[in-house]
Amino acid sequence: MKFLSLNVALFEANNSKLTRFLQEQKSDIVCLQEVVRGIEKTVKAEYVTKEPVDYATSDLKYSFYGPNSVMDRFEQQGFHGQDDFRFELGGLAEMGNYVRSKYKISKAQNIFLENHFTYTTDFSNWPEEDYRAVLVADLDVNEKLLRVLNYHGIWTRGKQGNEKTLKACKEINRLALEAKGEVIICGDFNLFPHTPSMKVFEENYVSLGDKYKIKTTRPASNELSGSHRNVVDYIWTSKGVKVKSFEVIETDVSDHLPLILEFSI
Repeated sequence: MKFLSLNVALFEANNSKLTRFLQEQKSDIVCLQEVVRGIEKTVKAEYVTKEPVDYATSDLKYSFYGPNSVMDRFEQQGFHGQDDFRFELGGLAEMGNYVRSKYKISKAQNIFLENHFTYTTDFSNWPEEDYRAVLVADLDVNEKLLRVLNYHGIWTRGKQGNEKTLKACKEINRLALEAKGEVIICGDFNLFPHTPSMKVFEENYVSLGDKYKIKTTRPASNELSGSHRNVVDYIWTSKGVKVKSFEVIETDVSDHLPLILEFSI
């Protein structure tokens, strides 16, 4: 089976590249973060990613979308390498995590780890006031159970984490341990590997980024590329997941690099 995890980039008009990449990969399970679903007709089509994703993965019969928030813009000082960062969607849209699967989803939940599903109009207190959820999907894979946890993490400067990220990771770990079958934890955690928050998973799950000695999951253009390990995107697996291969693909499809896992259970 082929599993793909990718942050598709909220702030980039990359739908044509994303569509082409997903069509080429022909994955069985796709987990995406920062997926935009338009609400108002005025939303700029180049920033609506859910419809292109659906088109590119039309052979995947089952899906579940979990929005984190609704907004029409994002404004922040000292963000993405810019002193005054401003992004206009053109209308109200949802942003969230998305799972598409060849295998039946028997149950799925969008579980908030910071605040609630919210219409965002004031960014003056961001990131202290943010809205983050983990999408938990139970899949029936050839008469075996697989729980997939797809997460877009709480943002902290320098990807160092804090008490909120530690609490969130502990809750994801708890949800993973409740699974009746095998587990894959994935997503853009917005955290470096050495942080206490990411160490939460070490006792029960295997970090493929560590196992395969991955040095970065961001393109060279990223503002943190000078870091020793610019790794913020992860796939963790339970010990019953048989890994055939794992790689991080160098591509300009997004402002994150795709993680590709070949496995069986």
